[in-house]
Amino acid sequence: MKRFFAYFLLAAVCGCLLDSKTLAQDTVQTKAMNTQQPEDTIMVQNYEEQVYAAVLGKVIGVYLGRPIEGWQKEVIEERWGYVDHYVHKDLNAALIAADDDISGPFTFVRALEDSGLYADTPDSFYGDTWLNYLLEDKTILSWHGMGASTEQTAYLRLKAGVKSPESGSAKLNGKVVSEQIGGQIFIDPIGMVCPGNPKLAAKLARKAAGVSHDGEAVNAAVVVAAMEAAAFVEKDMDKLLDIGIAQIPQDSLIAQLHRDVRQWCKEDGDWRKTHQRIEEKYGSAIHGGGCHMIPNHALMVMAWAYGQSDFQKALAIVNTSGKDTDCNSGNVGCLMGIIAGLDGICEGYDFRTEMADRIYISSADGTNSVSDCLTEARKLAAIGRKVMGWPELPASPHWLDFSERGAAQGFAPEETTRGIVVEHTWRTDGVTNGARFSYKMPAGGVARISAPMLPTQRGGYNIVATPKIYSGMTVQMTLDTHECTASDVRLFVRYAMPKGEKEMAYSEPVDADGHLTLTVPDTNGFPVVALGLEIRDNDTCAGALTIRHVDLIPGKFFFHATTLPSEHSSVKEYARPNTEVDGWIASFNFLRRSFSNDKEKLQYFIKDVGMGYAYTGNRYWKDMSIEARISIHMATSAGLLAHIQGMQRYISLAYRDGKLVLARQYYGEEILAECPVDWPLDTVRLLKLECRGTAIAAYLDGEKVLEATDDKLSSGGAGLLFADGCVGFAEIDIRGI
Repeated sequence: MKRFFAYFLLAAVCGCLLDSKTLAQDTVQTKAMNTQQPEDTIMVQNYEEQVYAAVLGKVIGVYLGRPIEGWQKEVIEERWGYVDHYVHKDLNAALIAADDDISGPFTFVRALEDSGLYADTPDSFYGDTWLNYLLEDKTILSWHGMGASTEQTAYLRLKAGVKSPESGSAKLNGKVVSEQIGGQIFIDPIGMVCPGNPKLAAKLARKAAGVSHDGEAVNAAVVVAAMEAAAFVEKDMDKLLDIGIAQIPQDSLIAQLHRDVRQWCKEDGDWRKTHQRIEEKYGSAIHGGGCHMIPNHALMVMAWAYGQSDFQKALAIVNTSGKDTDCNSGNVGCLMGIIAGLDGICEGYDFRTEMADRIYISSADGTNSVSDCLTEARKLAAIGRKVMGWPELPASPHWLDFSERGAAQGFAPEETTRGIVVEHTWRTDGVTNGARFSYKMPAGGVARISAPMLPTQRGGYNIVATPKIYSGMTVQMTLDTHECTASDVRLFVRYAMPKGEKEMAYSEPVDADGHLTLTVPDTNGFPVVALGLEIRDNDTCAGALTIRHVDLIPGKFFFHATTLPSEHSSVKEYARPNTEVDGWIASFNFLRRSFSNDKEKLQYFIKDVGMGYAYTGNRYWKDMSIEARISIHMATSAGLLAHIQGMQRYISLAYRDGKLVLARQYYGEEILAECPVDWPLDTVRLLKLECRGTAIAAYLDGEKVLEATDDKLSSGGAGLLFADGCVGFAEIDIRGI
């Protein structure tokens, strides 16, 4: 996936650990819209279900368009005729992969919640959110350089101290750069959190899009968000298109584009004729740059106008039209998901079973590295209730509860040997709470159903990730087994081992009440990559079982290793910057083993300039400690990190300038406590950072030396800090307390 100009949005979702809101089929009051009276009070039904349909539509659209991004219409038609189905297998590509059109929307939307101000989040905080969740040259964006990538240009402005919206302004970056496609591709969650209120969606979309874009790109983002907000109460496409352009200046190019394309659709009655007209008046030869918003937005309007309420048709038109297919298809699919609803998404083709709700989200916070459509929909709906001032729903008692029709929450059959068939078969008896899997197996067969806990597919955009589950955590699963005929059903976790091998750990067999419990064993620091069910029988059998809910108990999680597990194990001395540290988010220039004169085994992290880091964990981690033996070979700073929630939110304990400094990074550093320390170079010392409730304690060589309190960061990952040089670490120990 390559794109030279791109993206934006902003908004928020975040610290939703184990307290996601239930997806009740509720009816709530909201402000709504039409072009005359956009704030009349009306009723919005099934808000949570509609958000789930919107997320499904967005993700399905991206997965459908991703393999053919950048292809021309003629080439697509010659190959497939009409892309109304997944084509990834024809191109030997993965269906599920990291993509900016997914990572961006579900990361940047966190601005609303992170600020705590929701609809009143100030413009500058949207930019602060970019700085918190983006890792330079690593996550979400296409990093193609200043002036070539619109989003990277904006990021570098922010990094240099320019605040949003100036960071994305045409005055600073020029008209062409500021009007590329990213103004609309990250914007969908803004529409989802403003149900029935397109004016509010338009207001927030301008703030979110302004981080990286300006002019017509912001107008396009406003139209998309407003239409999606309106669609929660209005399902007529023509009215939605009217509502969208009512939120922008009528003399703008986007407004004129809408009028032209809709009129052409009425006159032509054939989307291919309309496509030709779009190329002639609004094509890429006229609106230049790497990926200009105008030609792509025109194709979206065409797809909506011809597709009306038909999910498959609208997506087929926009994907067969070519250009930036994953972006366009994601926007089109999101709106169509709200209009068509759960029943309409798969009316002509089963888009849902193969993708199994799976999402990879790459950001500086590993909590959502592996997620699913229902989980993300819950987070967005919870934010939407805050934005709209509605009462919160009661917290779900379960980590995963499959509480919407057809929800798989990442669980899908694994590849099996001949003769074994496992299928996700949706219940038709009115029961929604559960993911049902049917199976057929020969004698001695083994079938597995699993969900990823760490991304295993590295194609597409770069992804950095940490696992959902760690050693010491307990997983509990409840099954409905009344259709199950197999003699042996067990819960398992699969974790990585050296040289790419995998190891399995199993629970006891399912009990009479359908309960399974597994405490993750010590994996020697290697990450858990999957959670699943294994079905065995000595005889031929056929049946089904339903996963009712899954609970994750953080408990006394722990990580202990002399050095970090990574691909460098086969390297004699050095590992280069692109070396992956499995299950960790890291930035370094080199990773090397001990020097010949070291008295103990150390692993050296080298960061030539600036702050380097290596951390793991997620926001399930609350009360915790991290310790390590540390030797400063040559560096300006070295130490530990805890309660990491991104690049602008963490607690640090570091030696620098002759002092041991305990600090909180919260969109700017605040020193909480410090003391002088004599730490000669190449001297190994034991450093420990402990966070319990609001209390923080620092230890040096087993002695408490610093104390402080913090009421802003109560959870997050943990890891290592090294800056401007070479620092050795050993005996890294992280655990819940």
